[in-house]
Amino acid sequence: MRRTNYLPRLTLLSLAALGLSSCGLSAQGELPDELGGSWVVQQIAGASLGEGVEVYMEIDASTGAIIGFTGCNQFSSSMTAFSDALAVGPIQEEPGECTSPEAATDEARFLGVLPSVHRFRRRGQALELLPQEQGEALLNLRVDDFATLTHPATTAPSR
Repeated sequence: MRRTNYLPRLTLLSLAALGLSSCGLSAQGELPDELGGSWVVQQIAGASLGEGVEVYMEIDASTGAIIGFTGCNQFSSSMTAFSDALAVGPIQEEPGECTSPEAATDEARFLGVLPSVHRFRRRGQALELLPQEQGEALLNLRVDDFATLTHPATTAPSR
């Protein structure tokens, strides 16, 4: 029986992982700071949301965690960055029901495009999540002013 020495392979894999981490992929999942924050979805693939439908998400740039609401259900996912590219991880959704056909449609559209996000463009209070190739934004978002006002980053000490 032939005995295989796995040490050279293990060393090579370790060096490859170290090389990836030094090329911009963070072990903690850090994202560019401008992605972080609370966001309200304005459009999905160029179309506005149905009347009364709200879709929003919170992106934690330091951990890559995404939490939010699809229009029907709470969801969570992760996002990683590698150089200028983004990747959205598997989406976990809480069980629930949609309150309207419009909400169900928007939820399906949102969940359909989110995994296709590979780039972003930030313009002031607006964020565009883009596909890998040139094309229109998959998601157009705006800073969620209400979340910013109700969850300030720093709180003044009470007197």
